[in-house]
Amino acid sequence: MQIIAFISGKGGVGKTTLAANMAVALVQRKKKVLLIDLDPQNAQKHHLSMDPDEIAGLVREGIAPTSIFESPFEVSFIPFGRVTDAELQAFETHLRQDTDWVAASIHSLDAFVFDYVLLDTPPGPSVYLHQALTAATHAIVVLLADAASFATIGHISSLVHQCTHDRPNFSGMHMLINQMPLHSKLGHQVQSALYSHYPGQMIPASVHRDPRVSQALAFERPVLQYEPGCKASLDIQYVADWLVNGLEP
Repeated sequence: MQIIAFISGKGGVGKTTLAANMAVALVQRKKKVLLIDLDPQNAQKHHLSMDPDEIAGLVREGIAPTSIFESPFEVSFIPFGRVTDAELQAFETHLRQDTDWVAASIHSLDAFVFDYVLLDTPPGPSVYLHQALTAATHAIVVLLADAASFATIGHISSLVHQCTHDRPNFSGMHMLINQMPLHSKLGHQVQSALYSHYPGQMIPASVHRDPRVSQALAFERPVLQYEPGCKASLDIQYVADWLVNGLEP
């Protein structure tokens, strides 16, 4: 089982959208996928057509067979859930005290064998990032082709190292450029700088900016289902193939 943490040093990079679509792409490759929303924004449910009034999720039900929802796109997922401030504070306290809770809970799903478990996390350092990296066998850092994202790499790399350096089952961290503009001199300069500074850690593809991605979200659908032939969908398919070929024996 591959456990992949989708992380970022800053917000607004499209990480949640990318994680949902990557889950769909892996399902299309006949993989059994569980997507867990570790972000208090509880946004994954909007990508996977969950009832907007549903409040159940990770905080109340935990990571267990009974907390797994089945999306219309064949992705199994656990939403974060809609919670009160008091519930959120109690949950975060629990995660700080039990630093292996996510990892142990995933491995307790022995009745449900998944090929991939994808973890969506909030941007920057948090108790959720620590939990995800403690569980993960691989991490994907989602970036934009801009100076602000470039500046976060050192810090996020340090956080990954702190959580994974003593774990032999962690296979490494790669970076993926999302929302890559088709026509932007600065964007292409940053892209070139990233590939120059981090040649062994960059995924050899970028997911291009595409209006169909936001259109798909408006219909609560992954772009791979909404417009499978658009540029962003094709890019995501390429990354999914790279992921499967690189991580699986």
